[in-house]
Amino acid sequence: MSEPAEPDFLQQPVTALRGVGDAVAEKLVRLGILRVADLLFHLPMRYQDRTRIYPIASLKVGQEVLVEGEIDYAEVVQRGRTMLLCYLNDGSGTLILRFFHFTSAQKYSLRKGVLLRCFGEVRQSGMKLEMAHPECHYLRADAPEPIANTLTPTYPTTEGLQQRSLRRLIDLALEHVDTLPDLLPENVVRQHRFPPLAHDLRKLHTPPSGSTVEGMRPHRLIFEELLAHQLGVQQARHELKQVQAHAMREDNRYWQQLRRALPFAPTNAQNRVIADITHDLQQDVPMNRLVQGDVGSGKTLVAVAAALHAITNGFQVALMAPTELLAEQHYQNLVRWLEPLGIETVYISGNQTPRQRRRKVENLLLGIGHIAVGTHALFQRTVEFLQLGLIIIDEQHRFGVHQRMALREKGKQGEHYPHQLVMTATPIPRTLAMTAYGDLDYSVIDELPPGRTPITTVALNNERRDEVIERISAACREGRQVYWVCTLIEESEALQCEAAEVTAATLHERLPHVAVGLVHGRLHGSEKENMMRQFKLGEIQLLVATTVIEVGVDVPNASLMVIENAERMGLSQLHQLRGRVGRGSVASSCVLLYQHPLGRTARKRLDAMRTTTDGFMIADIDLELRGPGEVLGTRQTGDVRLRVASLLRDQHWLPAVQAAARDVVAHYPERVAALTQRWLQQPDGETATQFFQS
Repeated sequence: MSEPAEPDFLQQPVTALRGVGDAVAEKLVRLGILRVADLLFHLPMRYQDRTRIYPIASLKVGQEVLVEGEIDYAEVVQRGRTMLLCYLNDGSGTLILRFFHFTSAQKYSLRKGVLLRCFGEVRQSGMKLEMAHPECHYLRADAPEPIANTLTPTYPTTEGLQQRSLRRLIDLALEHVDTLPDLLPENVVRQHRFPPLAHDLRKLHTPPSGSTVEGMRPHRLIFEELLAHQLGVQQARHELKQVQAHAMREDNRYWQQLRRALPFAPTNAQNRVIADITHDLQQDVPMNRLVQGDVGSGKTLVAVAAALHAITNGFQVALMAPTELLAEQHYQNLVRWLEPLGIETVYISGNQTPRQRRRKVENLLLGIGHIAVGTHALFQRTVEFLQLGLIIIDEQHRFGVHQRMALREKGKQGEHYPHQLVMTATPIPRTLAMTAYGDLDYSVIDELPPGRTPITTVALNNERRDEVIERISAACREGRQVYWVCTLIEESEALQCEAAEVTAATLHERLPHVAVGLVHGRLHGSEKENMMRQFKLGEIQLLVATTVIEVGVDVPNASLMVIENAERMGLSQLHQLRGRVGRGSVASSCVLLYQHPLGRTARKRLDAMRTTTDGFMIADIDLELRGPGEVLGTRQTGDVRLRVASLLRDQHWLPAVQAAARDVVAHYPERVAALTQRWLQQPDGETATQFFQS
């Protein structure tokens, strides 16, 4: 029985559907489903083929199949835990059905002579095959039941909401799919020969038997989703341009002074990016610029040039880093460069006592402090500025878009917002950056300073550990320094990861002539700082560390990096760690130690590390392996969750999508809100993107 046919039925709350009370509606809200129409855009993440019945004799381990037969025998057994075993026979063979959780009613109904149709994954059980907790449907010998003629979708779900219930609700919504408004401009539909919206949605929710991934790929929906994201980005840009900032038009005299004092000249790429920033700062709307540069490309110097422009014009600067260690290093660099210019740099740390912090905060409020450096502690309520004009955020991917907006609000003074510069050493493919950070202007430092030495990367089985230790010994005898990176602080047999503390003790024992240091996230800030200072001064030759040294640490004499359990790390993180060496004039090496056997993805990661040191090429491979959400650090936040589109696979659509976005804004402005509401109300969990990536 269909729901009542009303023109706006799809816009009704989900409680308008039969069987959806407050409890079910609450679960649907967790999936981003508020209206009936939202069910149509809750897309499958994979499919099951229940369109044919397999003979039990033909089954193979790992298959997900539909079988049908009669229960020969059923018993309750105790093997550590109580379980119900049913022996299903179809004439060709016998399959065990195993139930760990069952009621008295189930035990009674699953008895000898009962006819069943079951769906589940085939597993090995001793010499026999079994299904654990299959989906079962009772049959009658006198009333044969047809089998499905379409593939069965599996949807992202939440606790307490079964697939069967979701499918029923989506089927009810599909009865009204033809009343769904088509929001793409008619000329776009004609130009790309897109089918009607209802056609693609039906095909996704009920694909016919034998469908292929390519045949099911919904190009029309992919285009529409990318269009919605593009419109969302344009809206954000438009809103940013509606507010005011102070125009900083005085020439940057402090930067000219610093340049004359530097022992090197900035690269052409650095000069180009500084010119972009200078142009932005001279406008009366807030700068919102992302500066991207590979490891060692000189982003810090670009940030300093931007800071000096603001200070020359009488404004203060806040520089925020993701870790205490990186913030401390920025502070030391700034003091070294800027103290001779008479510029006061203030360090704000979460580890400081109230008394230590009070004087620094007072200096900022009085305008005596020109630059404040710190972690998120900078933006606590107690920290106030006299005239904050520029916010610089280092390692942008560590901070979500919401934090970025919160910082902008924090710096607002009267009607004026501060300018904002965000930097990342994690190369992001331009396609992804334009879509994910489309509210930001975009500059790339695509040139390394002269004198940087190439890094040779090798991947070695952990069994060759002794050879690596010999290599460390030789490097230290030659006066070089070495990093040894561990993934965990404490022992974990399950992950096969050596603890940093155990590794440090072992290396100290094996290399008695080498000064070994240890740094990890549980050390107090002052202990970490002291250890890093000793390493920088050469008092420590071998530094055992967790990934706290991933970003920013600069020790030119370090020429060898050993990364343990490298197969467990993401590609961009490995690239960041490798960038800690090769910062001097001596040829440097990176050794990736891995545990055998390697999975397919881990092997691709290690191969990429061995074959290229180009961060942008690595970023493309990382995007292919992990997807946009993980590359951008938003996997858990929902900032960049695409349901059917893939920025890597579908980037060829982007020029047409951008043209369509201009068309919608110019001629169909009333559709903007409808499109963004349809696609940007993000669900949790997996999405269809992963299915269509295959």
